[in-house]
Amino acid sequence: MATRRLAFVDWTFCNHEKTQAVGTLGGHMVTLTGQGNVTTDRPPLGAAFLDGTFPGFQTAAFTPPLPASDLVEIVGLKGGSSFKVAFDAEVKDPVLHLGSFASTMEFLDLPVGTQVIKLSGDTDFIVDGNKVMGEAYQPPPGSTEPTDSDGSVRLQGLFRSIAFTLNPRGTGGEGHDGVHFQIGGMVKVPPFGMGPARRLR
Repeated sequence: MATRRLAFVDWTFCNHEKTQAVGTLGGHMVTLTGQGNVTTDRPPLGAAFLDGTFPGFQTAAFTPPLPASDLVEIVGLKGGSSFKVAFDAEVKDPVLHLGSFASTMEFLDLPVGTQVIKLSGDTDFIVDGNKVMGEAYQPPPGSTEPTDSDGSVRLQGLFRSIAFTLNPRGTGGEGHDGVHFQIGGMVKVPPFGMGPARRLR
C-alpha cells in the first residue's frame, strides 16, 4: 500500500500570456490558472522560478522552510483576481506558502468542515475562517526586512482542486499585489521505492 509524504510542486512551464502555469506533484500534473475580475492590462501571474533556485521560502515564517524552491508569482490585481489550482491526483492536506503577501485570499467552495490552519507566519499574517490576510509593509531603504507579510497555511482534507480569489489590501503604487506562491501536500509514494514523489524543495 502506498504511503504519503510531503512534497511541493515542481513548476515547469508558464505561458507567455501569464495566465497559466503547469508543474508536477508526486508525478502527477498540477495546473494553476488565473484571471482578473476586471479589465486590466496586467496579467494575473508574474515572475516564475522554474529551476528550484528561489530562496525566499527558507525563513521560519514558512512551514516547512524551503532552502531553494520553484515559485510562481500570483498577482492580486486592482479589482481582484481569481485562481484555480487543479491536481490530476488527490492531494492530502495541501500547504500554501505565501510570501510578500499584502492581500486577502478567500478560498471558494471548500468541502463542508474544511479547516484553513495557520502553520506559521508574521503576526499580521492572519487566518479567519476561509480567508487569509496579509498586510503591506515597506521597510526603510537599505533594510533586509521582508516586504509585506509571509506565512504558510494548510487546508485539511483531500483535494483535486482549490479555487480562491485574491484582493490587494495595500493602497500604494498601481494597486496590484504580487505574491510569492508555492503549494505542496501529502502525495502517494508507491511501495518498494518505485516512482517516488518529487523531492521536497
